Amino acid sequence: MNTHPTTTRLLLALALAAPAGTALAQPGPERTPREARDAMRRGPLPPPGREEQSERQTRTLKLGLEGELALANIAGDIVVTKSSGGEATIEIVKTAHGRTADEARAQLALVDVAIVERDGRAEVKAVYGRGGDWRGGGDPRAEHGRRMSTSVAYTVAAPAGTRLTIASVSGSIRVSDIRGYLSASSVSGTIRIANGGRIGDAKSVSGNVEIVDSQIEGALEAQSVSGNVTLRKIAARRIEVGSVSGGVVLQDVKCDRVEGHSVSGPIEYNGGFTKAGRYEFASHSGDARITIDGGSGFELEARSFSGAVRSDLPLVAEAGDRQEPSNSRHSLRGVHGDGSAVLEVTTFSGDILVARR
Repeated sequence: MNTHPTTTRLLLALALAAPAGTALAQPGPERTPREARDAMRRGPLPPPGREEQSERQTRTLKLGLEGELALANIAGDIVVTKSSGGEATIEIVKTAHGRTADEARAQLALVDVAIVERDGRAEVKAVYGRGGDWRGGGDPRAEHGRRMSTSVAYTVAAPAGTRLTIASVSGSIRVSDIRGYLSASSVSGTIRIANGGRIGDAKSVSGNVEIVDSQIEGALEAQSVSGNVTLRKIAARRIEVGSVSGGVVLQDVKCDRVEGHSVSGPIEYNGGFTKAGRYEFASHSGDARITIDGGSGFELEARSFSGAVRSDLPLVAEAGDRQEPSNSRHSLRGVHGDGSAVLEVTTFSGDILVARR
C-alpha cells in the first residue's frame, strides 16, 4: 500500500506522542457547544454504585490583547471562546469517582492543575500523581499501580487575538472566535474550530477534525488518523488535509493550493477553483468525488488503477495537442473552459467522479 508521505509522518508523530498504554477511543457522537458546556459543568456520570466528588476553581489571566496561552490536559474536554478586553478567565472543574466518597476525594487530591503566568503568557497543565509532573512510562492516570478515575475540564474565555496552543490526550477540543495563531492536537478526542483567524494545524489520532466559517491568514493543516476531517466555508492561501482511515470533505473552500489525501476513506471536494490554482487529491482505496462550480476552468488529469473514472463536464484536448482528450475507464485527461487551474486526482482502487455543482 502506498501511503501518502505526509500521512505517514502524521501517523508516526501522533502515535509516538501518545503515552504508552493510552487507549485510543473511537469518535463518539457529536455534541452541540451548549451540550458540551453543560456536560463539562456536570462532569462525567459516575458508574453505578460509585461515588463522585468534584472541585471547581476560576482564575483570571492578564494576557493582553495578543498574549499567549498554552493548555495541556490528559482527560477532559477543553472549550475556548472569545472574551472582551485583555483578560482571560479559565474555569477548571476536576471530577473524580471512587467506591466511596472518601476514595473519590483522595482521587481528587492526586490531580493538580498547575498555572504559570508571566509577561502576557500563561501555561495551564493538568498534573497527575503525587510528586509533581508526569514524565511518561505508563498511563499518567495511574498512581502506584492503581488506576485513577479523575477528569479535568477547562472552560476558557480569552481575547480574540490570543495565541493558543492546546494539547489533550483524551478529550474534545472546541475553539470559536479566536483570531490569533492556533495549534490544537488530541489523541482520542474530536477537534472543532469555528471562525478562526490563523490556524496553523489541527490534528487528532482517533477523533474527527472539523473547521468551519474561517478566514485564515496563511496556510492550514488538518489531519486525523482514524477520524473524518471536514472543512466548510474556509478561505486560506494553502490547505493540506488528510486522514488514514477516515473521510476528507472540503465544502465552499477558497484557496490557491489544496492537497487532500486519505488511505482508505473517501474524498469529497465541493466548490470552485481560482485561476492558476492547483488542486491535488489522492486516495488508496476510497472514492473521490470532485464537484466544481460551472464557471471554473481547469486542466484535468485523473487516473485509477482498478476504479472507474468519469467526468460530467466536457473536456477538450490540451492546446497544441493534436490528439483527442485521453478518456478510458481508468484514466481521463483534458481541459475544461480556460484551463487556468490544475486538477489532479488519483486512486488505486476507488472510483473518481468530476461533476458540475
